[in-house]
Amino acid sequence: MDIGKAFTYVFEDPNWIMKVVIGGLLMLVPIVGTIVVLGYMLNTLKNVADGMQLPLPEWGEFGNHFMKGLYGFVGVLIYFAPLILLVCCIWVIAIVGGAGAGAAGNRGGDAIGSVVGLLILCVQCIAGLYGLVAGVTLYAPLTRFAVSANQLSIFWDFRGNFDFISKNIANYVIAFLLAWVASLVASFGVILCVVGVLFTSFWSYLVSAYLFGQLWRQSQGQVAA
Repeated sequence: MDIGKAFTYVFEDPNWIMKVVIGGLLMLVPIVGTIVVLGYMLNTLKNVADGMQLPLPEWGEFGNHFMKGLYGFVGVLIYFAPLILLVCCIWVIAIVGGAGAGAAGNRGGDAIGSVVGLLILCVQCIAGLYGLVAGVTLYAPLTRFAVSANQLSIFWDFRGNFDFISKNIANYVIAFLLAWVASLVASFGVILCVVGVLFTSFWSYLVSAYLFGQLWRQSQGQVAA
């Protein structure tokens, strides 16, 4: 993998300043801005996967970025749906258990409280485990979705996603860790005032797009590992 270029390719685009500024400003817009930025990142990933020399898309394709991001956003919600469901279960157990404990009196309430606490702890452990696995593996469905024709089914194709990771495990781990490093570097944008982190965060998303776009090309045998 061309690690160095992942961090610098953005600056090779003759219009990179304007593109990064627009991306950073969009991150200030709740929901809609997030969706558009996600779509821009996914389209960048696809351009990298397609081997484009200057992979940053034009912002004039706003509708395309929005739709790609909207599908991707829904896909991420689907991917994390079990975690959302588990969190909801925790709230329900806590509310129902608290009501039952209050109605049972002191001794009965203590017993119910202990059972409820243990049950909540078990569900929290399951939720934490799923959240960890989903967070680490999320780039697999995002990458496969980016190069597809907006196929949402990819997000619940767990076998296909884990096959993609297992067949590219070394490069996937490298790409994941480097994406994490880019996000860590982006946090130093705070030094440029709070607004600065918006632009550095947007840049880190583009770094991730390049890393996983390159990973896709390698998985297809289009470039050397």
